[in-house]
Amino acid sequence: MFDRINQGYQTQQLYPIPSWVYEGVIYQIFPDRFAIGKGKTVHDKAKLYAKRGGRIVDWDVPPKRKDKAEHVKDFYGGDLWGIAEKLDYLKDLGVNVIYTNPIFLSPSNHKYDAIDYMRIDPQFGGERAFRYYVNKAKEEGFRLILDGVFNHLSSENPWFKKALKGDRRHVSKFAIHKDGHRAWYGHKALPEWHLEEVEVMEYILSVVEHYLRKGIDGWRLDVGYDLGYVNNALITKTAKEISIDKYVVTETWNYPSNWYMVDGIMNYHFRNSVIAYLKGEFNNLAKALQSAYNDTPNIYGCWNMLDSHDTERLATVIPDKQLRKLAIVLQFTYPGVPVIYYGTEIGLEGGNDPECRATMKWNEKEWDTDLREFYKKLIAIRKAQTALKIGTFEVLNEEPLVFYRRTPHVLDGIIVAVNKGKRAELNISLPDGRVLAGTCFVDLITNEEFWITGGIMKIDIPEKGFRILKIVNRPRNGYNQYKRIY
Repeated sequence: MFDRINQGYQTQQLYPIPSWVYEGVIYQIFPDRFAIGKGKTVHDKAKLYAKRGGRIVDWDVPPKRKDKAEHVKDFYGGDLWGIAEKLDYLKDLGVNVIYTNPIFLSPSNHKYDAIDYMRIDPQFGGERAFRYYVNKAKEEGFRLILDGVFNHLSSENPWFKKALKGDRRHVSKFAIHKDGHRAWYGHKALPEWHLEEVEVMEYILSVVEHYLRKGIDGWRLDVGYDLGYVNNALITKTAKEISIDKYVVTETWNYPSNWYMVDGIMNYHFRNSVIAYLKGEFNNLAKALQSAYNDTPNIYGCWNMLDSHDTERLATVIPDKQLRKLAIVLQFTYPGVPVIYYGTEIGLEGGNDPECRATMKWNEKEWDTDLREFYKKLIAIRKAQTALKIGTFEVLNEEPLVFYRRTPHVLDGIIVAVNKGKRAELNISLPDGRVLAGTCFVDLITNEEFWITGGIMKIDIPEKGFRILKIVNRPRNGYNQYKRIY
């Protein structure tokens, strides 16, 4: 970060990333599949779904793809009451930010087709549940992010229905032509907004402001690449006018550079690079991660993701848990905000949508408790180490991958090593003249010690293993060699 300020790259970023984001560990929740509150089952809530054409499904039945996307009408009963009741679980895990997929009135289980942005869907508990969720989460110290689906909406939206009938007050809000209307990826049930229409953008910005003033801390913008640079900038401007502390991240599936008008992006480039590397399908991870870091001024606000509601589950993509742990180590040690997709921490499996949207398992006997403890340990390390929040990213060795997170104070620095192959021994040159000879580095997981002299440190990395090495100052007989070094 510090060298790029000197080179002038930092000026490309329009707004400072909120300070709390650097401290953040995000937990993503698909509301229908996480938890049902108030002691109810989906059968107790059956009328909420049946009267709108939905079908209820028992909690332990895996979701399956159906013809004509009929699976979007399958409901499991999760709601905002349920999320609020599980905050203790999230606190124990160590996460401190919750991102929920859409919660607004919608005909589907995924809610990416809003009928009314100003109404919390009754299937999730409505406005009352939303207020309770926000208040309780705030009391417990959580930050909250909502999903803003502002590129398209539901064909059941009243304005769109009137536009189809030729109502001149609404027809300009959409791209309606002789043979139909413009829709997201051609899905006619998802008409796209005509965002260049002033009234449309004013309405969307009013939605952005409305929920920020109700206490949420930020927005994730769905299909941000479709919104384009200008509308991403307008939404961010609106959020920052309410408070510079509000956070906006946008969804893109491309290389992360050039989205400097938001606080960060969903970094699928990180995900795909790491997974391909660990599967032996990509040999340039070091260069890919270094280039993305160098080219992305707001990298610290980007999301380090390994799976999501739009991808296969991590446990399905990487069944080998030792290799999977290496992916998780990179997620928590590369610049950016770690994002855990609900259930990934207990080993939940699932293929592509809708299989990746299975219900959360609340029977602890079904958990991979070793994996969950591993997440807890890495979360605690990241939250405690300055280098993992703000440090630079400097590759020291390409294979096995070794990198340095340099910090303003030398004694906060961390070296991370990731080895997907056989046990490796190597000498690492650390290009930081502040690190003095005879300095000890301690593995934050195993407590093993490694020593540096002449800027060179010999380390070994276990097979399919890793190191997270922290500089430790060891004064001897009252002599502190770092007394005037910072």
